[in-house]
Amino acid sequence: MTTAVQQEGVVKATGPYPVPERFKEQLAVMPDSISAPLKEQLTLMPDSAVVEIYQGSHKVSILYKTNAQSREANARQDSIRTVNGANKALPIAKAKLGDEYITEQGEAETFTLGKLAEFQMTGLIIVMVVIIGIMFLTYFMSYVVNKFVTPILSKEKKAPAAAKATPQTSTSSEPIKINLAQGLGDPDAPSVHPGFTNKQLQAFLSIAAISALEIHPGLSNEKLAVIFAVAAAEVLGGPVKIVKFKTQNSTEWAWTTQGRSEIQSNGL
Repeated sequence: MTTAVQQEGVVKATGPYPVPERFKEQLAVMPDSISAPLKEQLTLMPDSAVVEIYQGSHKVSILYKTNAQSREANARQDSIRTVNGANKALPIAKAKLGDEYITEQGEAETFTLGKLAEFQMTGLIIVMVVIIGIMFLTYFMSYVVNKFVTPILSKEKKAPAAAKATPQTSTSSEPIKINLAQGLGDPDAPSVHPGFTNKQLQAFLSIAAISALEIHPGLSNEKLAVIFAVAAAEVLGGPVKIVKFKTQNSTEWAWTTQGRSEIQSNGL
């Protein structure tokens, strides 16, 4: 079984190698937290074994020519971590203040109060983004329901209600009997006649009833002609013959009736 001292001796026997010149310009533009582990890893293998430094969307890594060289580089790096005690480091999610944790680059760092605040803020931001996304999705679904679904359902509910509220038309040929003495109910309510309120229908029926009588209520047309002849003879001072006279229409009769009612009510 190989001890940590023996592994360290193997690494030292095969290196360290200098950082290749062709990678120094690329490493210079990287942050120290990324370039430092890469420089350390480049010293573990000769330049002839390294192809390039690959920069992915989430991680930067070193590509070797063969799989065997890649495994050898990882073994040498693990031996160094064992000597430095990095194998005892925890993931950042399990680390406590003062403990060592493993970074994305595979290095061991101390979990300080600043790292704790950064880790907590990152988690809080992720949670808030998810909550805000759910909130906007809820608002969008509410808009879709109110804009498209609710009008359709309201139309479906109003259709049966309108059918129930529509008065049934009488198919019978018998005329409708209305007692004007009792009234038609609420004056502003729709009447049995389409387009008329009870108040309008009652006024119309009153006028129609008056026009259906004789020219003058209470007198026959013959008696009315005699009265006109006597009145004209009295005014003109001689015999008068009534040839024709003009009858009043229903509206004029209504005004006449109302005027006589006011005169009689005032005792004139």
